Amino acid sequence: DAEGRVIRAIGSLTDITQRKEAETRLMVSAAMLADEKERLRVTLQSIGDAVICTDAANRITFMNPIAEKLTGVDVGEALGKLLGHVYWAVDEESGQRIGLTRPSASERPRCDQNTRAVLVRRDDTRCSIRQVVSPIMNDREQFCGLVIVFQDFTDARALQRQLAYAAAHDALTGLANRSSFMRTMEELVDQCRLNGGEHQFMFVDLDHFKAVNDTGGHAAGDALLRRVAETLRNVLGPEEIVARLGGDEFAVILTSGGAARGPVAARSIIDAIRHLNFSWDGRTHSIGASIGLAPIRAGCGEVDEIIARADAACYDAKAAGRGCVSEALYEDIRDDSAPAPLAAAS
Repeated sequence: DAEGRVIRAIGSLTDITQRKEAETRLMVSAAMLADEKERLRVTLQSIGDAVICTDAANRITFMNPIAEKLTGVDVGEALGKLLGHVYWAVDEESGQRIGLTRPSASERPRCDQNTRAVLVRRDDTRCSIRQVVSPIMNDREQFCGLVIVFQDFTDARALQRQLAYAAAHDALTGLANRSSFMRTMEELVDQCRLNGGEHQFMFVDLDHFKAVNDTGGHAAGDALLRRVAETLRNVLGPEEIVARLGGDEFAVILTSGGAARGPVAARSIIDAIRHLNFSWDGRTHSIGASIGLAPIRAGCGEVDEIIARADAACYDAKAAGRGCVSEALYEDIRDDSAPAPLAAAS
């Protein structure tokens, strides 16, 4: 009124129940999302694998303590940096960088696993790793970033190499063992059949080895075999293949020079072993070697036949007085297309 007193009030009421309910739902969802995010963060922080996450621009958004330890980069420094500034992985064999990029529009997103990766740190130290890279896609199939999970695989990789080496090498001498030598020889025979060429196979049998074993025992025999293996490696070039077949029998493949070089190389081996000057318990032992030669070329038959042919030639060398070289006769070598059996392989 004129005196300023309220006579009546006019207002309106709006039902905001649905809005409040929506706000409540949003708050609950946000709380649940925050809980889920925290649960995920704690999980990723706690697992034993290293984890790095990036956004769509390949910048690091998350890094757990194991990833910090393996990369040598603190998470505070890493966040927001391009992935390549923190994580650089190369292929163990080729040394080429393993690319970690978004999938193309036409490519179906998939996990990429690599068990031959090597992590190169900033100080150039290296660590063998096993990594799994997974793209992050939203519900509209849009690329949102990457998750890289990796493990320190150094010890496991070293064990794999040790097992592979042990499977292919003679434990006593370190030379190739019989099984790996046979595989190599089969490959060379196949190459000769396809592409021509020629190699020389040697069957090397020690002379008077039994006397060393009988007088000095197995320890003396083992020491002598190691000396012979070392002598063979020293006489022959690094490109030649040397193996211990078993006992006091060794095998050599001359991959360079072919058959023409065989007798000269064999004589060098015999001379080197004869002058080995092996002593055990104050006693000097004189040993020698007899060698049988057989060519590896198209028409020489299978690996077992070539070895048997060289073994027979080695037997002839021993019969001729030991310390000799004998070559398989050319007539003993059949053409692969001929059905006749090998005549003089025993």
